[in-house]
Amino acid sequence: MYRTLGDLRNSINQMIESQGENAGCAAFVFTQHDVVEFNEETNQDDYFSTLFTEDVLADVGGSSYIHEQVYEMIDDAIRLRKKLPLYTS
Repeated sequence: MYRTLGDLRNSINQMIESQGENAGCAAFVFTQHDVVEFNEETNQDDYFSTLFTEDVLADVGGSSYIHEQVYEMIDDAIRLRKKLPLYTS
């Protein structure tokens, strides 16, 4: 999902209102500071133009692959924990 940080803040505020401030969550946020390429000649990170960076982030945010992988991890974690004595009663 691609959005601005302001949009993300609004979504988070809505989730806090509906689920409570202490509700658990797992989050991954990638910003313009993550769209870099290491330059071995200068030994520094090279950043890209705003348009280039926004296009890269939009591609990442529009990918269903990442969501599918996260939901697979959630399903695996649920199956594992359902077998543990701590959670069975």
